[in-house]
Amino acid sequence: MRTLFKRILIPYGSVLFAVSLILIGTGCSRKDEPDNITGGYTVAVSILPQKYFVERIASSRVNIIVVVPPGASPATYEPSPSDMRNISQADIWFTIGVGFERAWIPRFAGSNPNMIIISTVRDIDRLPIDRYGIPEEIASSNAYGDNGHDHNGGWEDPHVWLSPALVRKQAVVIAECLSDLDPEMETHYQTNLESFIIEIDSLRNSIHAVLDPIQGSCFMVFHPAWGYFADEFNLVQIPVEVSGNDPSPGEMSRLVDLAKDQNVQTIFVSPQFSTSSAEAIASEVNARIIYIDPLSEDWRKNLMHVAEELAGTMDTR
Repeated sequence: MRTLFKRILIPYGSVLFAVSLILIGTGCSRKDEPDNITGGYTVAVSILPQKYFVERIASSRVNIIVVVPPGASPATYEPSPSDMRNISQADIWFTIGVGFERAWIPRFAGSNPNMIIISTVRDIDRLPIDRYGIPEEIASSNAYGDNGHDHNGGWEDPHVWLSPALVRKQAVVIAECLSDLDPEMETHYQTNLESFIIEIDSLRNSIHAVLDPIQGSCFMVFHPAWGYFADEFNLVQIPVEVSGNDPSPGEMSRLVDLAKDQNVQTIFVSPQFSTSSAEAIASEVNARIIYIDPLSEDWRKNLMHVAEELAGTMDTR
């Protein structure tokens, strides 16, 4: 058995996790497997893109529960009673650092004390979510308040699933945990991990081929979900949302000026958030509104689609 799990425990100090921590420290083993699945374990994940990652590594070996449904925001989602019932059946929960987890991990752990909770982002250096924005606003911003991003005592950007390089790290954690829980299938998980890493690297190369010609370009988006994507592919994200809120009249004016200065012809929005501020800016600068979903279930197809949309809008300048 690996000693991995002493290293990847979730960064929460609550004593409510004592049982889970003991299980993790001893290799995540269980004496009994759930009798309602053919493959083995029931795995909970917080958001849909994680379902893609687990499926690539486990294939049909596990049953997957997704907590946040399509269209909902993982920053503010409040799980329903049916979510609580589903989570009560889970053997493992792979967390990813989104906002709702902080409030709900103790409740889920209380309703299912035998569930093992694994942070897939333990070894990822999460950056401030406000590192992109209106230039003068970045310098003056000192907090993100209580908007779902202020977790673990900071303002880390939680959108680590939108960077292929960071998904590579998450995939390793998932594969190693499943291998320790289900050692008879270790070769299965590790072989699938190798295939998934090849897929990730291929996607990364394809996105570079599309975006490298426009390196350094700016794109405007309502919610600052695409910071790690911008970091990886040398773009500049300009969020409309300021400190987790719609912009003030003064901030709107500066955003309009910035959009004109950067010749922004498209403003990207996502289905989890209001589009009113983005539409107001688009009207001022004669820009289009295009939806891109940071929580799409088809992770590979979605990232490639976003890259092509970004390149297409910038090619028209």
